[in-house]
Amino acid sequence: MMALERIKPSVQLIDSWGSEDLVAGMTDVIYRGAPPSSRVPQERVERRIRSFLRDGHHSVLEFMGASWLLECSRACTHELIRHRVASYWQESQRYVDYGRGWFRVVAPPGLDVGDAGLSHYLSLERMGAPPEDARYALGNAVASRIWVQMNAREFFLAFLPLRTGLGAFHEIRLVAWLMFSAVAGRFPVTARWAWEHVTDHPDYCRGLKAEDRAECRSKSIIDAFTKWGVEVPSELTQFMGE
Repeated sequence: MMALERIKPSVQLIDSWGSEDLVAGMTDVIYRGAPPSSRVPQERVERRIRSFLRDGHHSVLEFMGASWLLECSRACTHELIRHRVASYWQESQRYVDYGRGWFRVVAPPGLDVGDAGLSHYLSLERMGAPPEDARYALGNAVASRIWVQMNAREFFLAFLPLRTGLGAFHEIRLVAWLMFSAVAGRFPVTARWAWEHVTDHPDYCRGLKAEDRAECRSKSIIDAFTKWGVEVPSELTQFMGE
């Protein structure tokens, strides 16, 4: 029996495109106020981006975005791919042969998930089953790598409010906060706006009284990171401390 590797969810920023500077500058270009090479002062960038967000002109955010490499459980990825205004490229259990030693399990510390079906998987392979059939024996704790790409509108205004609230599954909540931490410095004005308004989602503060809504974000973060034994990134603690 091969050694069972137990890991925690992880997020790596792969790439980002566009910028708040570009979006703010293109405002003048589109309305014939300046040539395409023009740039605008930083204070005007912030004013314009916040104006777009405040007034609901969210389509301009689709001209910037990011992609991340995630590794989390299949339970997590099943929820992730429900966000259809995004692109995904996921590890295939049909073609990855876990009998070669690439098997990993993702589960909270202290939760016994056994070998997540690995022993049954290996027995099926010994009986001649190909990986695409042996995978029927695997459980939701099996780790899966997935490349995720979202534009800023989808990530900050749709994904984040749904997946970082107290009503969300703790693993995808952890992953969503890690994704946010990875791009907050790339899109600082939009990230700040999202942080300020994320609790507007009606289910965000599930289980808390109305007067405790201001604590929702911190409770969400502390609960998810503590449950998984993961250190809160410095990019996120800066938001929490303000």
